Amino acid sequence: MQKTNASRRVKIAAFAFSAALFGAALVGLDMAISALAPTGVNETDPKLGWRLKRNVTYHRGKTTFSGRKFDVTLTTDEYGTRTFGTNRNAPVRILVLGDSYTGEPYASNDQMWFAAFARRLAALTGRPLDDIYVVAAASGGYGTLQSLLLSQEVKEAYTPTLLVHQFCDNDFGNNSFEMEQKSVVLNQWMLRPYLAKDRETIVWREGALARLYRAMLYRSALFGVFDRALQVSLSNSYGGFLMIPKNDMDTYLKTVRAVTYDPDAIDLTRFLLGKIRNTFPSVPAVLFDCPIEPSSLNRIWVDVAKDAGFIPITAPSDALLEAKNRQEFDLFATDGAHLSDTGNELMGGILAEQVKALGLLP
Repeated sequence: MQKTNASRRVKIAAFAFSAALFGAALVGLDMAISALAPTGVNETDPKLGWRLKRNVTYHRGKTTFSGRKFDVTLTTDEYGTRTFGTNRNAPVRILVLGDSYTGEPYASNDQMWFAAFARRLAALTGRPLDDIYVVAAASGGYGTLQSLLLSQEVKEAYTPTLLVHQFCDNDFGNNSFEMEQKSVVLNQWMLRPYLAKDRETIVWREGALARLYRAMLYRSALFGVFDRALQVSLSNSYGGFLMIPKNDMDTYLKTVRAVTYDPDAIDLTRFLLGKIRNTFPSVPAVLFDCPIEPSSLNRIWVDVAKDAGFIPITAPSDALLEAKNRQEFDLFATDGAHLSDTGNELMGGILAEQVKALGLLP
C-alpha cells in the first residue's frame, strides 16, 4: 500500500513538474515571438477597447496591389496619435478622426492622406507648411463611439480649427451591439465599447471569452496567432464574414437589407456623429468616405453626415473608385481596399481642393 501511495505521489509530482515546464516554455516562446514580431501598433485600453500605442515608432515593409514594395514608418506622440507638422500651435490646426484608413500603418506619417492634405492646402492657400498642423486620432477598426471618446480626450490637449472625420460604411455595423455580434471579427466586438439603447450607457460584451480577449489580445503574440486562425476558420465555415448559416443568409439579408444598413444602426450612427460635432461646435467640420466598393446604399452616410452637422465630401472616394475601375492598382494596398502611399497622396490632395473650394480655412 505504501508503495502504491508513493508511486501516485511521484506521478502527481511529475505531472505538475511537466505542466510547469510546458507553461514556462509557452511563456518563453510567446516572449520570443513578441520580441521578434511585435504584436503591432495597438494596445488594450479600458475606455476605448484598444488604441495606438503612445510614443511608438513602428517599421513595416508594404506591397501595393500591383506588387511595388515600399517602406512604412508609423510614429505616435505622447497621446497615442499620429501627427504631421512642426508647430502644434500653428494657426491652422486640423483634427482628423478615423479608422484603419487613418490609423493603420499602410503608409508613413508623412505619406498618409492627412499629410498630403496639409501639403496641398498649404500650396493652394500660399501658406508656409509650418502654418498647418495635423493630429490624427484613429485606430484600425474604430467605430463612431470610439472616435467620439477619443476626440473628447484629445480636446483636453489640442484645440482644432478644422475637424475632418474619415468615415467608412462599415461604421454603421461597428456601432451596433446587436449587429456586430454576427461578425467573425471577434477581436473587435469582444473589445469594443457600445452605446446602449438609452443613448447614455456604455456597454461591453460579457463572458469568459470576451474577458480573455481583453486580457490577452495585444499582449500575447501566441494569442494573436490563435485569434487569426479562429477568424479564418469561422470565415471558411460560414462562407464569409457573417456567422450565419448559408441556408439562412438570403433570408437574413432580405430582412435587414444589409448588415451595415440596419435602420437602428443608421440612427445610432447619426446620433454619435452629432455628439462628435457638438464636441467641436465652433469649427468647420467635414466628413468623407473611404473608397469601398459602391452599392445602392453607400450614399446613406451623406444624409447622415448632413443631419449630424458635417459637410459631406464625396470626391476623394469617387476618384479612387474610378481609378480602381481603370485598374490603377498601385494606388491600393494588397487587400485592394486600403490605400498605398500613392493612393493616400491622391486622396489627401483631392480632399484639400474640396476644402479650399468650400472656404473652410481660417
